[in-house]
Amino acid sequence: MNILIIENSVTLSHILQKTLDSYGYNTSLDNEIFVNRNLVKNSVFDFVIINTNLPKESTKTILNYIRKYSKNTKIIGVCNKGSWTEKVDFLNRGGDDVLTYPFPMQEILARIQSMIRRPKNYVDENLYVGNFMLDTKIKSVFRDNTDINLRKKEYELFEYLVRNKDRTISRCELLDHVWDYRQYVGSNTIDVHIKRLREKLENENIIQTIHGIGYQIKAPKAS
Repeated sequence: MNILIIENSVTLSHILQKTLDSYGYNTSLDNEIFVNRNLVKNSVFDFVIINTNLPKESTKTILNYIRKYSKNTKIIGVCNKGSWTEKVDFLNRGGDDVLTYPFPMQEILARIQSMIRRPKNYVDENLYVGNFMLDTKIKSVFRDNTDINLRKKEYELFEYLVRNKDRTISRCELLDHVWDYRQYVGSNTIDVHIKRLREKLENENIIQTIHGIGYQIKAPKAS
């Protein structure tokens, strides 16, 4: 199994390479110059381990390139600084996993093995927006790994908005898809639920009111 390590730190690169080589992986080293782009394009590497904090947009550029030309390559981010929002942005751009350095080498080995065991049609069913993650299996919302206590309809309303982020959703559409039976719902039901959601999420701007139409969640712009 071939692994490409894209890291500017010579020390971390060699630690990762020595560890992975000792477990039978074939590793190659690279940095922000990305000299191995043609090998990536030809799907030579099964895994890419990349520093999420490479300078001058390098991480985003390289990540976009890998996802464009080698969709089956697994990508693990190594983050030595940065916020939860930046980690979520990395995952939204196509990363499969991200670890915060320093971490025990056994952890990255376990993450690699876990991804190898995944079915090829594995899809991350979680949803992400800003620093929020929606676990669609257990119907829960997390902010920076902290569970937010939402009622059933509050969660369903938030999930529908997130699934349709960057699109204005009318009140009628929300009634149809979240409540199902428009005639049994009061005229201010959506407004009340939106107000409660904003309070529980502790973010007044996450759900924007589009006056005369409905509501919208805008995906945060990458920094």
